[in-house]
Order: sequence, then structure tokens, then C-alpha cells
Amino acid sequence: MNNLAARLRAMESRTGSVGDCSKIANYRASRHNLFRRRSTRRRISNAQRLADLEDFINRRVQASDNNFFERITQPLDVDEPADDELLTIRNLTLNADQKQLEALYVEALYTITHKVGKEECESRESLYKYVRSAFQGDSQLHNTLMEKAKQNKPPVVLLNVLLLEAKDLIAKDINGFSDPFTMMGVVPGKREIAEVIESNEDEGVKSSRNQKRDSVLHRFGGSFRRKVGKKGSDSGTIPAKLIKASSVQRKTLNPQWNERFQFIVDDVQTDRFHMDIWDHDDEEQSVMDAVSSLNQITGGFKGLGRFFKEVAQSARADSGESTDDFLGCISMNLSDIPLDGIEQWFPLQPRSEKSKVSGSVKLKLWLSTREERLGAEEDDLLDVKEHIELMRQFALYEIRLSGAPVRLWDGVFPDKANTILRQHAVQGDLTEVHTAMCRWLAFHSMIPIDISFSLLAKTLQNIQDKWQPMTLDKAEEDMLTASFSSFDTYCKRSFAEHRRRFHPSKRNAAEEFASLVRCMRALRDSQFYQKYLPYKRPFHAHLESLIIKSAEDFFDETVESVQHEDPCKELLKLLGVINGSCSRFQQYANVIREVGRIDYCQLTLSTWDRMLNEYLTSEMMSERKTDLRSQMKISANQDPPNEDDLVDLIRIHMAFVELRNYRLANRVRGKDESEWYGIFNRGIKNFLELAKEKALARISLSCQLDVPICTSSNDMRHSSSHIDVCHIVEQMTVCWDRIDVSELTLRIDYTKDLVDILCDIVVTYTKKIFSNLEAEGFTGDLQVFVPSPLLQLLCSTINNCEQVRRSLMINEKLHLDDLAIAYERAGHGAPTWKAAVEQRLEQTDATICAEIDRVVGLLTSRLKPQMKKHVFHLAWSPTAHPVEDSLKPLTDMIDIELSAVHKNLLHKNFLRVMSAQVGIVVHLLKECVDENPGMEPAFYHRLFEAWHVLVDFFHAGGKGLSMEVLETCPEHVALVRTLSLNQTSTQQLIEKYYKDLLKQQAMAEHNVNNEVSECKYGILNVRAYYNANSQTLVLDVIGAKQVIPLDANGLSDPFVVIRLVPKYRYPTQVVSKTRVVSKTLNPIFDETFEFHIPPKLPPCAMLHFTVMDHDYLRSNDFAGEAFLELADVPGFGVAGGNTLRQFNLILIQPIQNNKEIIDVLTSRREDKDALEFLRSITTAY
Repeated sequence: MNNLAARLRAMESRTGSVGDCSKIANYRASRHNLFRRRSTRRRISNAQRLADLEDFINRRVQASDNNFFERITQPLDVDEPADDELLTIRNLTLNADQKQLEALYVEALYTITHKVGKEECESRESLYKYVRSAFQGDSQLHNTLMEKAKQNKPPVVLLNVLLLEAKDLIAKDINGFSDPFTMMGVVPGKREIAEVIESNEDEGVKSSRNQKRDSVLHRFGGSFRRKVGKKGSDSGTIPAKLIKASSVQRKTLNPQWNERFQFIVDDVQTDRFHMDIWDHDDEEQSVMDAVSSLNQITGGFKGLGRFFKEVAQSARADSGESTDDFLGCISMNLSDIPLDGIEQWFPLQPRSEKSKVSGSVKLKLWLSTREERLGAEEDDLLDVKEHIELMRQFALYEIRLSGAPVRLWDGVFPDKANTILRQHAVQGDLTEVHTAMCRWLAFHSMIPIDISFSLLAKTLQNIQDKWQPMTLDKAEEDMLTASFSSFDTYCKRSFAEHRRRFHPSKRNAAEEFASLVRCMRALRDSQFYQKYLPYKRPFHAHLESLIIKSAEDFFDETVESVQHEDPCKELLKLLGVINGSCSRFQQYANVIREVGRIDYCQLTLSTWDRMLNEYLTSEMMSERKTDLRSQMKISANQDPPNEDDLVDLIRIHMAFVELRNYRLANRVRGKDESEWYGIFNRGIKNFLELAKEKALARISLSCQLDVPICTSSNDMRHSSSHIDVCHIVEQMTVCWDRIDVSELTLRIDYTKDLVDILCDIVVTYTKKIFSNLEAEGFTGDLQVFVPSPLLQLLCSTINNCEQVRRSLMINEKLHLDDLAIAYERAGHGAPTWKAAVEQRLEQTDATICAEIDRVVGLLTSRLKPQMKKHVFHLAWSPTAHPVEDSLKPLTDMIDIELSAVHKNLLHKNFLRVMSAQVGIVVHLLKECVDENPGMEPAFYHRLFEAWHVLVDFFHAGGKGLSMEVLETCPEHVALVRTLSLNQTSTQQLIEKYYKDLLKQQAMAEHNVNNEVSECKYGILNVRAYYNANSQTLVLDVIGAKQVIPLDANGLSDPFVVIRLVPKYRYPTQVVSKTRVVSKTLNPIFDETFEFHIPPKLPPCAMLHFTVMDHDYLRSNDFAGEAFLELADVPGFGVAGGNTLRQFNLILIQPIQNNKEIIDVLTSRREDKDALEFLRSITTAY
């Protein structure tokens, strides 16, 4: 390892690095030692150190030019509001009066102590415990207040009955209807039965009025009575403690009353409610008078209320009494009434077997209380105020308990709190409207501690849904009116500050803003608001004015906050704030469009655009030493340019472009800015020149400070310099995308300049790092063994180049297509400049790829001698030896080479290494074939099989080179064709030769028939059929047309040579010829030939026609040839029949494709069939 460190130090010394590079070299040398530690913690630590060093180098390179590129593209220096700490209860003090808080504490305990109604809930002890926690009371205080609550007089329990309607009652009158009315009361439960005072004898004498009254009482007494004294004696009927009657509904079986009654309850657990329905027949006395008389009887009994334990359901003992007027009754225990009350249809029950009843009655029953505290001042709103404070106290406790910010509380109370609140509402006789109002007022009072608008919106909607006119008292409506007015003011203030208050960086900001707008809309649209807080303008106009006012205030505040001595810097900050706010439009626009049907973006941008124009006008007329326009002109025209001023100018330009894009997107017409763009255009030219200078200086420094990049989890090799180059390219393209040159032709010129600059930067960097690689010893005379540090440096270098090459794929970022379309529309003609720009980028890409391929070639070619030995071993190993085994030395060597670089290279570069190895193997196999011509086909077949094994090896199951790349590689295609031909037998080659010519003839015929091309060499007309009986092929050579002229007189002396081919299939058949027809291009032969051949056709059997030009003094000239496949001749195979069929054969001349077959056959000098074939075609041609 020490030797490795020494070699690395020597490599660093040759790079000529300066400054801190010596420290970097030491770090490189020690890096391998650090990563070989066994401790995982130490490996992570060293990886972190390497990452920190890389970051340090990159920041140092960027700082070398005062972060020139980063300053241009960085976000403008805008003081974004931080996500302020959301208020929590831990940060708050309640600041409530201690005496009032204790009174509320007592009220909560009092409510639990005297809870009423049927409810399955927690025990009283758990409710006491919850209240103690909510009020943060210690044990002593809790016990003291508990005693105080118990000392207070218990509340009076009230039963509330709402008699709604009945249906399907039985008809008692002759007209088929009834006149129903109800009598109801609370029947006492466990009471001591008092002795009945002896009745006065004089009571036996009754007036007619008393008799009528008793008839009513007599009927009702059957239900509200208890027999007293001995069995069988009826001492009297005891009425309920308080009996009330409803009105009489005339002539109906479905009466509707909607009347409310209230009864005092002595014992909720034992008392019962009873109600009878009767048909009213007494015309002279009202029901109410009768009931009043009935209730007066209670004065004549001692402790009468104690006797009403239950309602008697049996019929009267007196069978003489009539029950014809009874319509039904209901009875239920008060302990069965739920806390929230009950509203339902109750089926009517009979009193005895003789009673005939039907139908049901709809009632609403609920319990409430009335406190009778001594010395308490009368306050009609006391229960409401207590409920509000109690709900607020529980809310504060729940938020404090959760530890979450107030804004995130969802308003859901636990079961214990809900139980206490429901009990308090019931005992205070608070309706649903009251509880909804109390909930709203409680949450509204928590606005100062940042309660969420989402919760307020839901609560507001709830009270608006439940409120109806006359449901609240005047004082209660005044409380609600005051809260709505206060909340409306709060909403206006919040909306005016919505950019700060609902900034996207804050949690739930979007949801909160949406709830704010919905609150404003719901408040204005509510019936209550319209009745008690009338307004002048509709909501649409109100919201529109708020948007405009908010935009104006925001702009004025921003101008005030960005004041600076330099007008350019002030304008830059102002535009930065405005653009930043525009980028957040959608945070607010969607909700306002949905709720208010207002285009928030257009309205706000129009306001800002107007105010910005006013600002610019005032700045141009400023009395400063240098006004805005003059300062910008100076920044654009300075020579040499001032870097800071030029950067500010370009950033102002990009800010204007961004603002203009926002205006265009929202259909806002802006002011003509041609004067400004003239200044900017001059500044852009200076910027490009300065950017090139800065970029080249950065590259030089980055290459000097280059350090490797590698982590323990990833062996991919890079160095820090490529990050700087890619960063420069990215920064410049991003900057260019945000720059807008006003003149089209000028933008095109600047685009070409930009591309030239970027290409020069990338090529310069590529040359530098390859020069550094060569300085480390990676040259053309590489040894077989490459030291690991040098190999890693190679991987890092070509990976850097590949990454930089990818960064230059900027065609889309330059918007060349859009520019070309605009160029043509402007009437400038074809955009030839576009092809030049694309060609420049392609050339740079090709240059980088060529450099990478050159270095990869140096790496792979060093093993070529060894690979050649392995190929020789493969070719000359015994045939019995499997090809895979013969290839193993070669594949093992290639696999070791690939494994050494696989993890260190980008996949693209790894494929480049594989491609280079493929090229070497292909070359060696081709060389082996060329050096060994005329061998047996088995020799080439072995090489052919070996190559397919190698193809699978390089494909590596899809992880290596793709089959498409391998199959389209020209060298691969040529090798496969060469091996395929050489491994093929002579006869198969001859057949392939003729088949290829037959295909050529068929293609020529197709082109002539489809008028794609003309008949170039003429047409031969023949007729043929096969006589199966005599096994004779009959051929008529009719003539030829358009034979090519081969004599000096422009004519020919054509004749036709006829052969059956392949020759080895028909060795006994002689060559036939027609007569010579002199001086013509359209000869007529009319000659017949017969060939005796068997009916079974061998493969590729055909007639070969050769048209020759007869020459008396010299050798005959070749005019063309044609082929007739015997399978197409009638009488053979599928052709069928023995009738002469005419064939018009297109004459062709052989093309160069067949030369490869001829060459292979020529190499087989000892093959008789090959020699005979070559001799035959030589004679023919």
C-alpha cells in the first residue's frame, strides 16, 4: 500500500498542480488505506470526508470568479417569511379572572352532580377527573369547589312535551270522524300512600254543572288513579300531580296539534309520563275547565302526589262504565328518555280488552332543569355565557393536551367533554341553535390565539344552517351580531395580509386561505347577516376591492422595504419580490375563482403593472446623482464591463422577462418596453463574452484542483472537475432560457455565439483531462498490466467526458424549432442557421466520442497479441474438443478485463469497452479466415459456432451489448457472412449462387411490371412443358426482344446457350445452342429442344439461358442471362398439365454480390465440383 501511495504522489507531481493540490494528492494516496478499514462506521466517515472535500473544491472553484454564474441564476434576494412558530397553548396564558374561573369550575361540577337523562357514558368520577384536569385544579381547590357545588340547591327537573300530531285514529262519531284531544301528566313513583280524608256526605248532591265535570274526570280517572283502602273498595280516583290537556281537533282522524307542555318532575328515576287521547263529546264545558277542576282536587288530599307511582293500565273495575270515547294511551318511564331527548311515533295502547284503538301519536320528549339559587341575580344569558366559557375552557385544555399548534386543532371534543356539555345544555334548556351559537362564540373568542379558519368555517356554516328567525332572543341575537361584525373585520384584515399570513411555506396555508374566503362568502350570504348587518356592495364587488387594495398595499410596502442607493439594485429587489409573489398566485387564485368568480391573477397583475410603471417613471425623473436609465446604460456599455453591474443588468432583464411571462399567461397588457430591451441587448452581448472568459478560467482551475469522487456504496469513478463543467453548461442554458433578445435575428446570432462558447468549453475540458491522463502514463505503449490507480484514473476521465457530453444535449433548451418557425414567419426564408447550430453540436459530440473511443482502444488493444493466440488455439484445437472449452481462455481474459472496469464505468462507457473488444475479436476471426483459405467447411463452421458463443457472451443476457447493436455492426455482418459462406458445402454454394440470380431476375421482372424501371438487357421468350410419360422436357425458344447492341453497327448477332443446372445434378446433359440470327436486336429463333430427365426434381433445378453475341474474329460477347425454374414448368410438381406454357424471361447480368461465393469456391482448389462450376461460368461469361 505504501508503494501505491508513492505512485499516486508521483502521478500528482507530474500534473503540475499548485496550491492545495499537494494536500489533495496526499488525500488520494491515503484514500485506499482509509477504505480498507473493517469498521463500517469508519467507512461512512471517510466517505463523508471525501464528499466534504469534493464540496469544498467545487465551492472554491465557484468562488474563484466571485460566483459569477451562480449570481446570475440564483433566486433574487427576497426576505421570504419564515414558517413562524405556530401558537400553542403552552405559549399562552389564559388571563381569566380567578373568581370567574372558579365559578365556571363550580358550574361544571354542579352539572355533573345533577346530570339527567338516559345516557351510557363515563362514570361521574371520570367526569369529575376530566373537569379537574381541564381547569388545572389541585386537590384542595377541587374538593373545596366540589363541596360548594353540592351545597347549591338542586335544580328543578322539567319534562318538556311537544305534542306534534297523530294519525289513523279510530272513528267514534256518527259522521265517521272523531274530535280528539289529549290529557297528559307525570305520575309519581315511590310515594307513601296517605290516608284518604273522609268524604263529605253532602257531596252526594251535585249540581248539573258538577255532573258534567265529573263525566270528564271520570273518564280520565281510569288512567290516573289508584285504589285506596281495602280490596274491592273504590274510595276515590287520585289524579296526577299536574294534568294538562291539549286543544280539541274537530272532525279528523289525523289531528295536528304542535303544542308544547312542561311538567315538574320529582324523581326522574321512578316517575312516569302518561297520556290519553279521547273523543270530545261535552259541548257545554271546555276540556281546560274540566282539567282545572281536576287539579283543584289535590287540595283536598293529604300528600296526594306521593300516591302516583305508576299509571293504571287495566280497565276500570266498574263494568258499567262506558269506554266508547277512549282513543288510546301511551305511557313511558322518564328514565328512558335520552339526554338529547326523543322524537318518534308512539303506537297507541288500549286500557282493557274492551278498548278498541288504532293509530299512533308523534311526540318529542326531553328533560331540562331550572336552577333556583338563593340570592342569584336574574340573568337571561347566564346559561349561554356559561356554556360558551365551558366550551372554550375544554377547547383550550384539549389543544394544550395535544401539544400541537392551535391552528391544527380540528374542534373535536372527547366523549367526556361532550357528555358534560350536553348535560349543561339540557340543564340550561339550550336548543340546538343555542349550542351551535355557543360553539361559534367560543371558537370566535379564540381568534387571537390563531384558531384555524377551517374550523371557524365549519362552525359558522353550522350556526347558519340551524338559525331561523325567532329561534333566539333579542339579547342572544345581539351577541351573535356583535361576533359576526367583529369576525367580518378580522377577515378583511387577514385577507389584506394574505401574502404574508398564508405564505406557502406555512403549514396548511392553502387550506386556511380557502377557508378564509369561504368564511367571507358564507358570512355575507347568510340570512342572519343580511338581516342584522346589511351591507351596500355585493360580495363580488367587495372581494374585488379587497384584492386591489391588498395589491396596492403590498406594492407600497415592498417599495418601502427595498430602498437602496443604487437604483438598479433597488429595482432588482422590487422585481424579485413581485415575481416571487406572482409565482405563488395559484395558492390563492383557484379558491377566489371558485368562490368569487374573480380572476385574482389578472386583477393583481394589472394593479402591480400600473404601479410599476408609475414607479419606473418616477425613478427616471429622480434627482439622484444617477437615475435608473442612465445607470442601466452605463452597465450595458462599459468596456471592459463591470462584472457586478453587468450581473445586475442581466438579472433585471430576466426579472422583466419573468414578469412579462406572468402578464402574458394572465392576459394582462403591459407597457411597451422597447427602450429597455435596447439596453438589455447590448448588455447580453457583453455578458456572453465575459461568460466565456470566466468559464475557461474555471475549467483551468477545476482541472488543477481535480479530486476523485467515490463512495463506499458506489464504485463509480468521477472527479470533481466534471461537476464544474456541467454546472457551467447548466447555468448558461438556464440563464439563456430566461433571457429574451427582442430582435429575432439578433437572438439567432446570440444563440450561435452561445453554442460556440459551450462547445469550446466542453472541447477544452476534454482535451485537458485527456492530456492529464496521458501525462500519467496512459499512452500507446501500454503494458499488459495496468496499475489500478491508472486504471481508475482512466475510468474517471472517460466518465467525466461522457457526463460532459450529455450535458451538451441542449437542442430543446435552446428552442431551435420555435426560433426556426418564427424566422420563416418573419419572411427571412429557410432557417439554414438551424442546421449549422445542430451540426456544431453534433461535431462536438462526435469529437468527445472519438476521444473516448481512442482511449478505450488503447486500453483494449494492448491485449490483442494474447487474444490472437487464443483465437489461434480455438481455430486449430481438435474438432472433438467443445467450442466452449476452446473459447474459455479467451472469454476468461475478456471477463477479467471487463470486471476490472465494470463497477467504475458508466454503462455507456462500459459498452464502449465491450464494443472495442468485439471489434478486436471480429478482426482476429476475419484475419484467421483470410489467412486460411480453402480449408474444409468444418474449420469455418467451428469459427462460426465460436462467434455465436461470443455474441451471447457480449450480450450478457441483456446487460451487455444489445443484439440490435451487434447485428447491425458492419464488421459483425461481414464476419458472419464470410463464415457462413465458408462453412457451406460446394453444392450448397452453387445452389445459392443460382438462387441469388433467380431472385435478381424476379426483382427485375417486378420492377418492369410495376414500371419502376425499364427492361435493361432485353426479354427472352420461351415455351416449355414436361411429358411425364416419356420423361422429356420440351423447350421452344421463340425469340428475344430488345437485346443490347454489342457490335459496332449498333446491332448484335445473338444466339442462346441452354444448360440444365446445377451441372452436378445433370452431369450427362449436354449444352444446347440456338442458331445465330445476324444483325438484329429482336431475333426470332423458333427452335425446339428436348431434355430427357427424371420427373423428380432436385433442389434448385432450372434451365439457364445465356444470350451471346456471335463474333467471328474474337470471342463471343455476353449479352445477358435468364433462368427458368423447372418447378414452374407444366408437368412438374405443382405446375401440373403438359400444355406448352410461354415464359417471358427478363434478361439480367450478375451483380457483385455473387463475387463472395465465387471467391470462396475459387479458394477450394481441390474441389472438382467447384472447379467445374467455375469453368462453366467462365466459359459462359
